Amino acid sequence: MRQRVQDERGATAVMVAIFAVVLFMAGAVAVDMGQAYAKRSALQSNVDMAVMAAAAELTKASGCNTEVVTKAEEFLVKAANEVHGQVTMDLDDGDPIDGEISCPGNWRVNLIAPRAIVELTMGKAFESGDSLEVPAHASAQIKSPSQTNTLPMYAVSGCDSGSQVLTDPPPGPAPVSAAPATTPVGDADLQQALVVTPNDVDSDVPTPYPVVLTGDVKDVKGWTAQAVFYNADGTSYTAAGTATVPDTTGGGYKAFSISVPTVPAEVLAANGVWWVRVQFTSPTGVVHWTRYQDSAPFTVGDLLFCDGMVSGNFGTLRLARNDVPNGAWVEMNIIRGVMPHLTINASILVPCSPVDSDHAPVSPTDCVSTDPGFPNEAATDGFVNGSGSTPGRLDADTTPGCDRNGGSDRTPESPNLNDDLLSCYIVGGHSVGDVVAGENNILSADIFDSPRFFFIPVIPVEAANGASGAYPIIAFRPGFITNESMAATATARGAISGHNGLTFHSGHIEQINVVLFPESALPGTAPPIGGEIDYTGSGTKVLALVE
Repeated sequence: MRQRVQDERGATAVMVAIFAVVLFMAGAVAVDMGQAYAKRSALQSNVDMAVMAAAAELTKASGCNTEVVTKAEEFLVKAANEVHGQVTMDLDDGDPIDGEISCPGNWRVNLIAPRAIVELTMGKAFESGDSLEVPAHASAQIKSPSQTNTLPMYAVSGCDSGSQVLTDPPPGPAPVSAAPATTPVGDADLQQALVVTPNDVDSDVPTPYPVVLTGDVKDVKGWTAQAVFYNADGTSYTAAGTATVPDTTGGGYKAFSISVPTVPAEVLAANGVWWVRVQFTSPTGVVHWTRYQDSAPFTVGDLLFCDGMVSGNFGTLRLARNDVPNGAWVEMNIIRGVMPHLTINASILVPCSPVDSDHAPVSPTDCVSTDPGFPNEAATDGFVNGSGSTPGRLDADTTPGCDRNGGSDRTPESPNLNDDLLSCYIVGGHSVGDVVAGENNILSADIFDSPRFFFIPVIPVEAANGASGAYPIIAFRPGFITNESMAATATARGAISGHNGLTFHSGHIEQINVVLFPESALPGTAPPIGGEIDYTGSGTKVLALVE
């Protein structure tokens, strides 16, 4: 019995000794691992900040310029940033042990910090070696602000700078200038005062859509007449139905009319201004035409035109979405920003190819399909009424301090919309005119949060009127919806309309005042807020850790 007790006591002593050694080992390892963790944390913080500083120096999409490497090295060797025990640094020798930097493309910088050495203490008795190497790496990328700011519009030269008024003055079509020249020229003394009634129609109206064409004609007997619709690029469609012209012989002009049973479906499907001529056929089969200069305008779609022009100088991008039916694409692209990522085209060839983003959202897209003008039904829903349960873009609270009185109220007129002013975001006492002039970095980064701020792509030539086409994106133009004057500043805002740049008629937007300006006026950098897109190569840089 006594022997068994002694044996048990001996076994217990052995177990206690073993446990003591295990605990001592665990403690030693824990001390060393604690040191390694602390050093790893400090090293990671430093490499995170160093890679952000380096990325800010990037000047090209691929490959590190000298400033990138220099900035990273400067940051890592500063006394306040250096981690004790780091190996000698050489970021560009191809050896990751002493640090390595690379710029693989797409405005990205990868940085591996020079490894730090953790000297083992008590743990060295139980571990192989006298030290541990602690690594750290990070990646940063330059991005552009969220594409929620990109509207489904485009601009071309002549309509891409300063105060612009996009308007559809009621009633009837937008102001028009001379009809585009077409062949044949037409008979000089045959006809006068050609008018089509009604002279405009909403978008996507199904056939039949009858109109009446009237005019004055002389020296005609037994002729028939037929209406022909054409656009600026020469595309034409002949309407069904003919009319017999009354006997107008015997001197002077006499009135005639053609009852067109329907405008051609191809015309009704293409927003823009079409022109109507009359083709006469004599009893002997000889064809005569009214002069193209006397053509009557016929507008398809309730359009918004820039500066009274009608040739697609400001219009709609046909960009698909995959979250709503195609009938809601335009309005939802206004509310949420366009879905496919847009980027600058390396070529300015017109037409460009391929264009498939008007059938499915394809990213990146640098070749866009267009519709001249801007349908104000979609504009009204997108900016004001909303789509389904999603509120309109401007159905949003005003940024505190940015309304017309320096407060946070919405517009005083109903519907009560966001009332942000461009001048609220101008720093340094500059004016709206200075913004349009492209003064460097005079806008606060807070402007990216305003629903009135936007980007639109610029295309190189006017889009074909009355048709759609494929055009390369050659630049992006920032803008702001407001009718503030060029003299307005943050402290002297001046007169602003009841809806701050929007004008309504019969419940629809009929006019939008915008200020378009160079990207140079925007801040050089902005903090990431989510939703950033690939950097376009110009404009505000958003620096973000991506790994």
